[in-house]
Amino acid sequence: MLKKDDKSNKWRARIYFKGKQISMATFDRKEDAQKWEGKQKLALVTNDWQDDKAGNITVAAVILEFNESRAGTISAKTVDTDEANLRLHIPEKLARRPIRSVQSSELLALYSSLSKRRSHATVKRIRDSTMSLFNYAVAMGYAPHNPVKTARLPRGDGRVDKAVRPFTPDEFESMLAAQRDMHPRYADYVEFLRETGLRWGELVALRVGDVVTEPFDAIIVRRSQSDGYAEKQTKSGRIRRVPLLGNAPAIAARYGNGRKRNERLFITPTGAQLNNGNFKRALDWAGTAHGHREYDLRHTAATSWLQNNVDIKTVSAWLGHATTQLTLDTYGHHMGSDADTAAIERVRKARELGT
Repeated sequence: MLKKDDKSNKWRARIYFKGKQISMATFDRKEDAQKWEGKQKLALVTNDWQDDKAGNITVAAVILEFNESRAGTISAKTVDTDEANLRLHIPEKLARRPIRSVQSSELLALYSSLSKRRSHATVKRIRDSTMSLFNYAVAMGYAPHNPVKTARLPRGDGRVDKAVRPFTPDEFESMLAAQRDMHPRYADYVEFLRETGLRWGELVALRVGDVVTEPFDAIIVRRSQSDGYAEKQTKSGRIRRVPLLGNAPAIAARYGNGRKRNERLFITPTGAQLNNGNFKRALDWAGTAHGHREYDLRHTAATSWLQNNVDIKTVSAWLGHATTQLTLDTYGHHMGSDADTAAIERVRKARELGT
């Protein structure tokens, strides 16, 4: 956009991107202003545009500024995750480049390379971190576009590190028996996780006063705490009530009776806060869990509820999912329908009549 300043008799050229002014220059002659404006617009189209004030700021420099700018504004865990993803997975050669020069094709090549040795979910988290970095760069005027937006994530090698693989009843009972021999207290915690479907951080953050008996035995899940980080809201940001089924009421009473309401319900034998790594080492998780992750206890609870005809909306609420659709997408194939049951029964009867 060109405009002549009546007072100075000079021509002012302004460059806009998505309704925001990103550059401006003043010239004595209209022809010079037009030439500069044309070059700037061409640079925007070809992704070669550069804010004169930003200069040739490198990817590495923006990463440092990006990390520092977020401290104290978002969760420490998110800051640490993004910092690690950018530090470990942005190649040094790319980090030395001006951030304005990075192309979508280069990022696509990076994600494709990572997908050959990393799970799809891991590469997605790395892409999310680079997306946040380039969003920051655009906001600060260091780059005109976010090239991550057009660098589609490859399908990966088929490995899924969040696959739903619940314990079978035999696997769980075998594991629990072995763990009780090693650490009875922690084995109780394992059983509690399986009955309630809690995330690890939610178990750690439970207080004695979060156990209620009316209108039924339940826990009120209010907060979560990852190892090494401060307490925060639950993942969905909502407080929820989860029923205590099976041996869960007895376990809650065993570790809560006679203690103050604001004390942590589940702690170490010495009274310290739980740590997931120490917890699993004490139980020889690698040797007793039949290849399962601790998170599979949550999957076991969810699939058990569904297979016992608890409706999907209720299961979603108990799990603390943000939406019922998330629950359906994750566990839908574990749901047993009445139509399935009736059809199987008809086939069974037909076979009996035919024998």
